[in-house]
Amino acid sequence: MPMRKIIKLFLGLCLVFLLTGCQSQPQELTEITFIHGWGSTETDHETMRQIYRDFETENPDIKINMISMPTSDEVVRKAEDMIMVGTVPDIIFLGGKGIDSIYEYMVENNYALDLAPHMEADPEFASNLAPSNVEYWTTEDGALYSVSDVLILGGGYWYNREIFREAGVTAIPQTWNAFEAACRKIERWAAKKNNGVEPMHLSAEGYLYFTDHILASMGTSILSGELPMEADILFETLAVLKNVHEHSVGKSGNYTYRDETSLFNDGKLAIYVNGVWGAAMIDEDLDVAYALMPGGGKSICCESAGAGYILGNTGDAKRQEASVRFLKYMLSREVQTRILLETQQVPANPNLSIADYEKEMPRFSQAVATAQQAEIKIEIPEQLWANEQTQVFSEYIFGVLNGDFNRQTFFDLLR
Repeated sequence: MPMRKIIKLFLGLCLVFLLTGCQSQPQELTEITFIHGWGSTETDHETMRQIYRDFETENPDIKINMISMPTSDEVVRKAEDMIMVGTVPDIIFLGGKGIDSIYEYMVENNYALDLAPHMEADPEFASNLAPSNVEYWTTEDGALYSVSDVLILGGGYWYNREIFREAGVTAIPQTWNAFEAACRKIERWAAKKNNGVEPMHLSAEGYLYFTDHILASMGTSILSGELPMEADILFETLAVLKNVHEHSVGKSGNYTYRDETSLFNDGKLAIYVNGVWGAAMIDEDLDVAYALMPGGGKSICCESAGAGYILGNTGDAKRQEASVRFLKYMLSREVQTRILLETQQVPANPNLSIADYEKEMPRFSQAVATAQQAEIKIEIPEQLWANEQTQVFSEYIFGVLNGDFNRQTFFDLLR
C-alpha cells in the first residue's frame, strides 16, 4: 500500500478516535421527587403536569419523579408518610394546605430548605417573587421556606347578571341586610316564574369565607391577621350567617363545590361563591360578573400567597440545586404567562400585568380588577384558621345554622 494511503488511513483513524473521545459522556442525571396536587380541576392538573414535563425537556440533566395526588390534602398526607419513614421529598406543592402540620414540622426539624440565600444570590429570582409571598412567609430570623407560583384572590362571588336583572336586583349589595334583600327578590321572582332558581347553594367552605368577611366588616382583629375567639363576637357573626343561610338551598354539607358549580352552570343558582379562579369553571354562554361580599361600608377581599412549594433540605447539594432551578423555572415570565392563560389563576410574578390580557380573558380580568380594588384585604381562611378549627367548623356549621347544634359547644370546640 502506497505510503500516502497509509498516512491518510492513519490520519482518518486518528480523527475517528479523536471525535469519539471528544463526544460528551452521558450527562449525569439528577433525580428529584416531587409531590403535587396543583389545581382544583383535572384540566388544571393536566396543564401543570405538562409544564412540569417541559421543565425536564429544557433541563435534560434533571429527571422529576412526579407523584401526582388528587387533592392538596392528599399531598400533605403523602408527604407526612414519606417523612415518617425517613424520606424527605425534594419538592412538595402544598396548595395552601398543611400549614400547621407538614410545613411547621419540616421547618422546625430542619427538613425545609431556606430559599432566602438563593434570593440574595439571584436578583432576577428575587424580583419574580410576589411581595406578599416574601412578606408573609419570611420568618423572624429572615428565612423563607415557602414560595407560591400563584396568588389566591377571592372573597367574593360570581353572579348571574340575567337573573339579577330579571329579579330586579339593580345594585351589588353593600351590606348584609341588602344582600338578604337581594336574595328575597330572587326568591320571589323564582316563585312567580316557577323556574326552580335559588339564590345560592353554600358549602361549609363558603360559610367560612362569609365568616371571615363578617368579622372583617366588624373591625375585629382578623384585619391584622389574628382570628378573634370571643364568644360574643362569634355569636354575632353566627346571627348574620343564620339569616344568610335561610336563602341557601343547601342545608347540609353533603355536597361539593362541583355540585355548586354544576347548579350555577345550569342556571339554577343566582350566586356562586368562589374566587376569581372560578372563571374557568363557568359556562362561557352565561352572562356573569364578579362581586365582593358586603363589607359594612368598605370593600373587602382575600388576597394571599398561600403555602406553595417547599423544598426539602435533603443534604444532597445536586438535588437541592435542581429543585431551586425548578422553582426559578416556575416563577419565570414564560411559565407564569402559561399558568395565567391556561389555568386562569393569578400569577405570582409581579412583573406580569393581567390587564395586558383583558381581550383574551375578559371575564377573569373583570374579576381580578374587582378584587384588587378592594379597600381592605385579608388572608385566606387557611392562613387564619388552624386545621383543627377548620375541621370543627366544617363538621358542625350546618348543625349550628339549622338549630340542631348548640352554639356555645361550637365555640368551645373552636377555641
